[in-house]
Amino acid sequence: MNTTSSDLLVLGVGAATWDELWRVDQFRDSECVHEASAHAAMGGGPVATALCVLSQLGNRTALIDSCGEDEVGLKITSDLKRWNVETDLMKYCADAKSARAVILVRAADGARQIYFLPSNVEAPSLTKAIRQALASARLLHLNGRHELLARQMVAEARALEVEISFDGGAGRYREGIRDLVQASHVRIVSHDFAVSYSGSNDLKVMFQELLRPPARIVVITVGKDGCYWNTPDGGIRHLKPPAVAVVDTTGCGDVFHGAFLHGWIRGWPAEQCASQANTFAALNAEGVGGRFVLNAHNLHLMAT
Repeated sequence: MNTTSSDLLVLGVGAATWDELWRVDQFRDSECVHEASAHAAMGGGPVATALCVLSQLGNRTALIDSCGEDEVGLKITSDLKRWNVETDLMKYCADAKSARAVILVRAADGARQIYFLPSNVEAPSLTKAIRQALASARLLHLNGRHELLARQMVAEARALEVEISFDGGAGRYREGIRDLVQASHVRIVSHDFAVSYSGSNDLKVMFQELLRPPARIVVITVGKDGCYWNTPDGGIRHLKPPAVAVVDTTGCGDVFHGAFLHGWIRGWPAEQCASQANTFAALNAEGVGGRFVLNAHNLHLMAT
C-alpha cells in the first residue's frame, strides 16, 4: 500500500448523475406556473463528488461506473474531467440512458424535492485495468452502489492491504450492503444511516456497533450540527461547522467525505480532518448544487 507519494490514488465505485437544480419559493402539490430564483446544472453522485473534491485537493482519483453515450453521459463525463477525475475505468454503453435528476430547492430553508430518472446502463464489471489501478491505490471509496463489483474489489483490496472507506448516506441504509460497511476501515455515515445500522438512537450504541473491526475511525454527520467521531482507542468527539447562510444542502455530505478523506490518507489527526470537512461542507451549502464549493473556491489553497 502506497503511503509516501504525494500523488495518492483514490478509486471510487459509485453512480454519477447529471443534476438540474432550481431554487423555488415553496413546494406545491397542485398544477402551477411560478418563477424560480436560481438555476444550476452540474454533475452529481456521492462518490463522484467526493472524488472531485479529492482531486481538487491534489490527489489522483478515478471513478468506476457505467455511463451512456448520450448527451447526459457526455455532460457527466465532461464535468468529472473538469475536476480532474479520471474516467478511463468507466464503462460506456451505446444506446443507453445516463442518470439524471431535477432537484427543487426551497429558498426559505434549503429543503429539497428530488425527481430522478435512473440509468439503464449495465453495471460495470471487474477488468484487468481496474485490478491494476487497485494495486496502486491508497484508498477504495464505496457507498453501496454496483454491489457485485464492490464486493469483488473489497476482496482484492483486502489482499492488497488497500484501505477501504464507506459513505453511508441518509436514507440509503439497507441490509444488503451491511457487509460492505463491515469490510471498511473508514466509516463516515449520516445520523440516519447510523440509527438504521445500529438499531438505536443512542450515540454510544451507534459507535459501539459501527466501530467493530476492522474499523479505524467512525464519523457520524449531523447536518448543521457538524459531526461526531470515534476511534477504537478513543472517546466520542464532536465538532460544529462554521455558521453560514444555507442556500442548498445538496452534496454537502459528499463534499465532507472528500475533504475528510484527503486529510485521513495523509495521516492528519482526526480533528483536523473533521475541521476541514466541516468547513468545506458548510461552504458548499452557501450556493446551489452539490459541487458549488468547487466553482466558488480554490480548495487546494484553502486546505489546512
